Amino acid sequence: MDIHTALLIDQPLAGRRYIMVAQSVKAHLRLRLYADMSCSLDNSRMASTLLDNVLNTGFYYMKSMSRSIKMMKYWRAARARFPDDIEQVVFNKIKYDLISELGVRIEALETEYISGFCDFQEELDKVCTVHANCCMGLDNKVYDLKNVAADWKNYTSLTPEERKKVSIKVTAPGKCRKSMGWRKL
Repeated sequence: MDIHTALLIDQPLAGRRYIMVAQSVKAHLRLRLYADMSCSLDNSRMASTLLDNVLNTGFYYMKSMSRSIKMMKYWRAARARFPDDIEQVVFNKIKYDLISELGVRIEALETEYISGFCDFQEELDKVCTVHANCCMGLDNKVYDLKNVAADWKNYTSLTPEERKKVSIKVTAPGKCRKSMGWRKL
C-alpha cells in the first residue's frame, strides 16, 4: 500500500488559507474516471443521494479539460448573480445548472474516506484525507490538524497485526469545533 502523509499550508488565495492533512492511500481514494469534478461534503447523512448534499468546494479535484474550464467560467460568472454569497454557496446554487447546461459530471466524495471537520470520521483504517475547511482561524486549523497527523503517525508505526488488536481513533477537532460554536464533543 502506497502511503504519503503531509501537512499542507498553502499561501492565501483570495483571502483564504487552505490547510489539510493529506494521507494519500491509493487503496481508499478512488476518484471516478467519469467525473469532471470530485468534491468533498460537509455532511453525507443529510440527503438520500450524495449530490443532494451541500458540496464543500474547499476541497475538490478537477480534471483539466474544456468542459471543466467552461464550468469554472460559469461558476465565476454566477458570483455576480449571488453577490452576498461565498464561492461554496454559489456553487451549490448552480450545481444542477452545471450538470444540465454544460453536461458537467460531479462526484460527491464519501466522507468515510475524505473526512473533514464538518463530518468528522475517526477510523484511521478508512480515512485517506482530512481537511479543515469547517474551521475558523489558522491557529485552530494547524493545532487540530497536527493532532490528526500525530494520530496518523502513531497508527502507521504499528504493524498490520497490531492495528487489528487496538482501536486507535483520530483526536476530535476540539479547537475547530469550538471556533464554529458547535456542540461539545
